Amino acid sequence: MEIILGVVMFTLIVLVLSGLILVARSKLVNSGDVIIEINDEADKQIRTPAGDKLLNTLSGNGIFISSACGGGGSCGQCRVTVKEGGGDILPTELSHISKREAKEGCRLACQVAVRQDMKIELPEEIFGVKKWQW
Repeated sequence: MEIILGVVMFTLIVLVLSGLILVARSKLVNSGDVIIEINDEADKQIRTPAGDKLLNTLSGNGIFISSACGGGGSCGQCRVTVKEGGGDILPTELSHISKREAKEGCRLACQVAVRQDMKIELPEEIFGVKKWQW
């Protein structure tokens, strides 16, 4: 009888904790689609699901930004200017971005999580870049 009671209590605790995690996740993690506005131009808007990094989101929509490290945050090549919605700068970015640049909104696209609507600025020459293929 004690073993059955122990198994029931353990199962109940696991179910309660799982429920708490699901409730917290639904309240704390943004989901659904977000809009990324590029260079304040209505024809350069991207509607995308929240949750991925900005570098991956842009490349998935045909906008390719140089990133020698493949999104690891170690090369500093994927600089973009985030005007709205990028969140706080991460410690991994501070070795590549000065305090002045950070105040101006400079960020590494590989480190910026897409969680909410954003406004970013990209150099016009980025739009002519094609994906490299063998």
